[in-house]
This record gives sequence, C-alpha cells and structure tokens, in this order.
Amino acid sequence: MPTIKRRRVEITFFERERVVVRPATVHCNICRIDCEMLTPEQAGQVARVGVQHIYLWLAQGLAHGLKTAGGQQRVCKNSLFQDGEGQVG
Repeated sequence: MPTIKRRRVEITFFERERVVVRPATVHCNICRIDCEMLTPEQAGQVARVGVQHIYLWLAQGLAHGLKTAGGQQRVCKNSLFQDGEGQVG
C-alpha cells in the first residue's frame, strides 16, 4: 500500500493600511461660508510658516478658527490669506 503524505499550506495576505485624510469642511461663522478647517500644523504648511506663527496669528486675531469638542484647535483656511481688512487676497 502506498503511503499518502498530506501537506498543509497556509497563505497569509498582508495589506497596507489605507488612511484617507479628508479635509474637514464646516460653516465658518466669521467668514460666513463653508471652508476647510485645518490643524495648526496643516495651516503652517499651507501658509509656509511655523506652527508658532499660526498660534500667534490666532492670538492676535490675524487668523481665526474654532476649537473642537475634544479641545483641539482648527484654523479657517480662508483666514490665512486675509489682509488686515478681512478681505481674502
């Protein structure tokens, strides 16, 4: 009688995690339009300044934003490009 050998083959699939980052668009009460709300880090990249400048602009009223329910700061993207008179430009 011939002997039967059985093999067990395991195949494991690995998939890289897919993370989709979508900008948060909300109604800004100051601009009165729907606009992107950025983290201070993202705002710094957009405006090409350091995060410290973003916090300084928020404190001085040169930019505006909101705080999330979790206490995180968000910056209105439109406010990064306003001149001193509140005009986007």
